[in-house]
Order: sequence, then structure tokens, then C-alpha cells
Amino acid sequence: MISDYAVTVVIPVHQLNRPIARAAGSALAAGNPGQVKVLVVCHGIAADDVRRLLSEIPLEHVELLEFADGIPSPAGPMNAGLKAVATRYASLLGSDDYLEAGALSQWIAQADASGADAVLAPLRTQGGTPIRSPRLRLLRRGPLHPVRDRIAYRTAPLGLMRMAAIERLGIAFIGGLRTGEDIDFSLRLWFSGGRVEMGRPGSAYIVGEDAVERVTGQMLPLTEEFRALMDVVNAGWVQELPGPARHAIAVKILRVHVLSAMYRRGGNFPWTAEDRAALAAAVDAIKAVAPSVERPLSVAELELLRLAEAPQSSLESFTNGLTAWPSGGYRTQILTPRLWDNLRRESNFRYYGAEKITSVRR
Repeated sequence: MISDYAVTVVIPVHQLNRPIARAAGSALAAGNPGQVKVLVVCHGIAADDVRRLLSEIPLEHVELLEFADGIPSPAGPMNAGLKAVATRYASLLGSDDYLEAGALSQWIAQADASGADAVLAPLRTQGGTPIRSPRLRLLRRGPLHPVRDRIAYRTAPLGLMRMAAIERLGIAFIGGLRTGEDIDFSLRLWFSGGRVEMGRPGSAYIVGEDAVERVTGQMLPLTEEFRALMDVVNAGWVQELPGPARHAIAVKILRVHVLSAMYRRGGNFPWTAEDRAALAAAVDAIKAVAPSVERPLSVAELELLRLAEAPQSSLESFTNGLTAWPSGGYRTQILTPRLWDNLRRESNFRYYGAEKITSVRR
């Protein structure tokens, strides 16, 4: 049954020290009157305790749903929230984050006019810095292309989603994961063949920076951190994609999830044999999906890759390599070893060149 609201904003919350009132209030202010319903999923906490935090929010447009699975993963409450949605659109909002005024009404109007399955929210940090994800083409019109617009870089499905598309694809967040639960969900939506659009310039999704602790910033054993990406690269639906799509997904996963896990930890991290084995296994799985995955990587990224795929090397050489990275300075982080590879769609040279042109235009 479809409700009179246009969109349900699902906000999972697992701790009472989150700025949930800000998130819920911003969701209501992001739409026209009567357009937005807020569904707060109380993950392992009492709804009455959360309700007290929302004392200044018009609760006639807010529903509190208690959910307890004993699993420290956002997948459970997000799935429970989406299952309870009875509107034509859904939107996910972190309890640490918030929406700018008018954002939802803009995205709804855009999706209604075009029939889009999803509208990607423009992202900014709370401090005002734009988050350039996905890595869009400079010259583009109409819907986004999953490969040409590198939509794989948008891991979290933030913005607006058509519930009919979610139900048609049968997608859900992967349960039991402490991180990466949204990788499969987003990629299947982006690469499903449906219409995906970028939210037009205007109001944005704001990533909060004042939380006591963001779960996504925690360091996990790499075997656990890589569970989601290993599930994706081994998934049958990925194997069946055309080569360019598999390549786009592989480059994103290698660059954003594997190599970034290495430099975030650095050479002083207490690396274990298990962590290094997880790195090598992830690289092998990604190369199996897209053998050409190395081609758009910069010189510096290849340095990390060589360290990752050699778990038999000494711990000393591994940590020394991470400590010294990048060995060649800034240019090695941009340029590929072979000149012509800089022209590849996934190269950092093309990305940062487009960013430079965009900044000059502004």
C-alpha cells in the first residue's frame, strides 16, 4: 500500500549520543509539507528513549521502529527500515548526518519528471568541502552512465531511491558486516540498467563531522573489513557484467577499499600475517574479475599494489615500504608508468585534470 507521503527517510540509530534530532528535523525540512515521513530505526535501544530526544520534532510525521538483532552492523536496521517503507521513494540518512533544506523536494521533482530509479545526492562535509563522488564526466547530459561516469565510486546509496526498483532487483544490505554492507546494494542498483541521475546543483547531503565516534572510521582486521568486497568480486552478477563494467568495479574496489586500507594503517600499524594474507587474497580476486585492473593505476598506487601482493616478503620490507610511500612525491600519485595509460577513463590524471577544469570554471 502506498502512503500519502512521497518519501520515507530511514534513519538508523544505535546510540543515544547521536544528533538524531538534527537528522530527523533536517529530513522534514528537506521536503514540502506532507511530503516526508521519517522512520527512525532504534537499533538495540528503546524507542521511548529516542522519542525523548525528539521532543522538538513534529512527531506526527515520525515513526519509531525498535529493532534488535544483537549484531553491531548497520545492515540489519537499514533492511528493517526499507522493509517498512510504504512510499514510492526511500532515502537513507545517517544519524550523524543531515540534509539541507529543500533537498528531498528537489530530488523528488527530478525523479518524478525523469522516471529515475535513483537520484544521487550532492555531498558536502559539515565544514563545507564538496565530496567529489562519483567521478563524473565533465561533459555529460541526461542520466549517468555507470562506467563513463564512474558511479561505482559512490559506495553509499545516498540520495533518493525508487522503491519499485529496489523490490524489482531484490537487493538488500549484507547482514552481519561491520563495514561495507552497502557495496553490493549500491553496485547492483547502479549497474542494473535503470536510470540513475545526479542531483542537480542546490541542496546537499551533509556528512557530519561532530560525532563522538563514527563506526566507519574504526580499524578492523582486514579479513573482516574485506568480507564485503570479496563477496562482490566473487558474485555471479558481477561475473556476468560486460568487461568495461567489471573493470570499473574492480578499479574502484582495489583503489578505494584495498589500497586505501593500506595507507590508512601505514607502516607503524601492527601488521599481522593474517592481514597481509587478506591483502594478497583480495588482489588476486580483483585481478580475476578484471585482469587489466592495474593499467589506470598511478606509479604510487602500483607501489602499494606490489607490497600487497607479496605476503611472503619480510615484515620489515613491507612496513618500510609503507612508511616511505609514496617514494616519488606528488606526481607519482597522479601519473601512470606508461604515458598512454594516463588517458584511460579510470586514471588519476583524467580525474584530477577534470577537477582542475571544474575549479577554474567556478
